[in-house]
Amino acid sequence: MKFFKIILLAITVLFLGAGYSFAGVDAEGNKSKGSEIIESFEFDPVEWDVPRIGKEVKREELKNGMVLFLMEDHELPLINIRALIRTGDIYVPGRLDGIAGLTGIVMRTGGTESLTAEELNDKLEFMAARLETGVGSESGYASLSVMSRDIDEGLQLFADVLMNPAFRDSQLTIEKGKIKEDIRRRNDTPQSILSREYSHLLYEGHPYGRILEWETVKALTSDDLKRFHEKYFKPNNMMMAVSGDFKTKDMINKIKKAFRKWKKDPVEFGDIPEVEYQFHPGVFLMDKDLNQSRLQIGKLGVKQGNPDEYAITIMNFILGGGSFTSRLTSRVRSDEGLAYSVGSSFSTGNRDYGTFTAYCQTKNESAHKAVGLILEEIEKMRDEPVEPEELQNAKDTYINGYIFNFANTSQVVNRLMELEYDNYPRDYFENYLDNIRSVTVDDIRRVAKKYLDTEEMTIMVIGRTGDFDGDMTDFGKVHDIVIKEPVLD
Repeated sequence: MKFFKIILLAITVLFLGAGYSFAGVDAEGNKSKGSEIIESFEFDPVEWDVPRIGKEVKREELKNGMVLFLMEDHELPLINIRALIRTGDIYVPGRLDGIAGLTGIVMRTGGTESLTAEELNDKLEFMAARLETGVGSESGYASLSVMSRDIDEGLQLFADVLMNPAFRDSQLTIEKGKIKEDIRRRNDTPQSILSREYSHLLYEGHPYGRILEWETVKALTSDDLKRFHEKYFKPNNMMMAVSGDFKTKDMINKIKKAFRKWKKDPVEFGDIPEVEYQFHPGVFLMDKDLNQSRLQIGKLGVKQGNPDEYAITIMNFILGGGSFTSRLTSRVRSDEGLAYSVGSSFSTGNRDYGTFTAYCQTKNESAHKAVGLILEEIEKMRDEPVEPEELQNAKDTYINGYIFNFANTSQVVNRLMELEYDNYPRDYFENYLDNIRSVTVDDIRRVAKKYLDTEEMTIMVIGRTGDFDGDMTDFGKVHDIVIKEPVLD
């Protein structure tokens, strides 16, 4: 099949490209014979046809408002279903913090009104099926993986969990106990502390930056979870992606039958708080007795749909998102030997403002130097144009890796569903690679200047601060963050 030939070509290009990027060249810059051979290879450009709604993928809206996306794949006798529900932490007031996640867990682990958790598990185990649910920051989900021969019973269980969860007190108590233990241990892992405090600072006063506390979790009841479920889990507030071994018309009828008692009902979302676009420049230190320091440097970035997303994506790929080929890895890890883990991310798909973050793990005795090197590379990205060859290599490598996001029908149909969920145009993926290819040297420098102002950035470090190799005031005003022990009364 053409699709799998493309995958094999991409694997070859990625392997050879990676080998040429960081191997086969000695300290004087002389290429090995193998590198010269690899460099001489020629490949046709990767051509990729995105499956489309109305062609390979069927979109159907049921009378109850549920939207289906279906794609047949008869290679294996399996069917995968994933539902997206518009809900999440962003709709929850602070006094109910934790209710979204608990609802997503207990609606599966607590069984249904007609089945105990043990009975539900036994039925799924007998069919070798998997059923999961959860709720995150901006969406809820439910998924089912089942043999095609068992789809009728699997769908019945899937619908029962979505429509009639029991939220039994016994299971809620167990799950609350797990959260309490997580809160108790939340200061055991340095990276968890760093990420928590970083988000708390950048998203000050917004649900994105909340720190979950036992005081709010312990007060939640089964009735609270039931009310949350009743408010958001409705067919007209849900999309469903279905892929695998079925006939589309038959599957639509099966889904209609399984959810026939679920009626359309308005959903009141209320006001969603907006992220305040503000910056917290300076150095924020957390003293902890560790052999190594972890650091994050960054700021708020952009929202989904920003027209600069393609240039931002490639700019970040060059800076720190491209693994061994990135500048941060080359400078901080390869040249200076200061870190094993170093890189950057720049999110462009958040409903509200995402973040740019450069990160690194290094010895306490090189924390100051690592911060300086990272800031230098960010400034270099802003001040100097990238070389055309570096830009072209970055685009080629990114494109060759991007198609792995569509390696099977389940990924394809889920990504098309997510487009509609996030209000992107239907042809987004059809134009995506051309938009990446069109990024220019000037685009890279323009977005770097626009979004990577180091004067606006937060520098946060956790480690044994007394062992740092320099004065952190070199990078701005220093603020001490006290790592607070959780209150578990």
